[in-house]
Amino acid sequence: MSSSFEKRFLEKMGETWEDGTQGLCVQAYSKGRKIVDLEVGKTYPYYDLASLTKILFTTPALMMLKDEKRFRVTDPVSRWVPWFPEDHPARIKDLLTHSAGMTWWYPFYQKLAPKTAKVKTPEEAWDIFQVVLKKRILADLEKNPVSFPVEKSVYSDLDYFLLGIALESITGTTLYTAWANLRDRLDLRETDFHRGNKPKHSRSDYAPTEKDAWRGKTLQGEVHDENTWALKGVAPHAGLFGPIHDVTGFGLLLRGAMRGKGANNFPSHETVKLFTKRSIPRSRGDWGLGFVMPSKAGSTAGPLFDLKSVGHTGFTGTSLWYDPVKDLLITILSNRVYPTRENTAFQKLRPQIHTWISEAL
Repeated sequence: MSSSFEKRFLEKMGETWEDGTQGLCVQAYSKGRKIVDLEVGKTYPYYDLASLTKILFTTPALMMLKDEKRFRVTDPVSRWVPWFPEDHPARIKDLLTHSAGMTWWYPFYQKLAPKTAKVKTPEEAWDIFQVVLKKRILADLEKNPVSFPVEKSVYSDLDYFLLGIALESITGTTLYTAWANLRDRLDLRETDFHRGNKPKHSRSDYAPTEKDAWRGKTLQGEVHDENTWALKGVAPHAGLFGPIHDVTGFGLLLRGAMRGKGANNFPSHETVKLFTKRSIPRSRGDWGLGFVMPSKAGSTAGPLFDLKSVGHTGFTGTSLWYDPVKDLLITILSNRVYPTRENTAFQKLRPQIHTWISEAL
């Protein structure tokens, strides 16, 4: 780690971060060497990782299963989601690229929470939810049939709900068991779901997120995503809490595999190449399989990250990006939604951080 590099980075950042978040943690690795490991403002050991759950859990779990030849990304969704229409053209890869024509989001929690309040486990809540999800998606497909290929990808949590069902079908296990197996394999020791919405550590160890009117309290150690909360804390699209070193650790494993020097506990180089290359034309979206790729029009990784870069963001103010051309990995954890999600200043700050680090190299 270079203290002089960190000093230059801090000089560039100044106090501009204060408008975007209460505090933030930043780690960066250049060519495998740590160059930034900073905390500014009020920071915490653990953060709500939000949609980073997609690339820390569901996507790599499917990558592992692809390695084991348990499924193909070209499999019809109907093969692994029993109630999905057999005549629908969507494939697993379409869910991973958000190109299956799903609606971007529904407030399932509004009707789901009263039902799942009566059960004790995330597994019971997930079973109840699947009935609700089936009804909603089948109604959408009947009312608004989609022609394939879709003109534009639409980022949708519903794609990952379907991938979660597929993951259970392929493995024959529950979502949480699939996660626990992956967590142990990837050595993500301090990252986990909060089953039953109960934090594993003291609430004060977690970055607070929003002063939530629906739940009538400031969330701290409880998942910010309402649909995941109604699912009692375990979901394929959100719900993981963890420290920055676990997120960066995953990024370094991904880096190694992309460079053909992967560890035995990570998906193979061939599978990683498949998932981290552009999988749809840029005119339709900027996606690998499960991983976001930069857009020419503007990226959360800033304008200096190469178009071959891969990453993802989380609504709460989290992100992981890797540029294989620069060999630069940057992780940011923050609680930008505290005290309200209406503060959008972080959306400008995040790409600036990536640019400042890139320029300082």
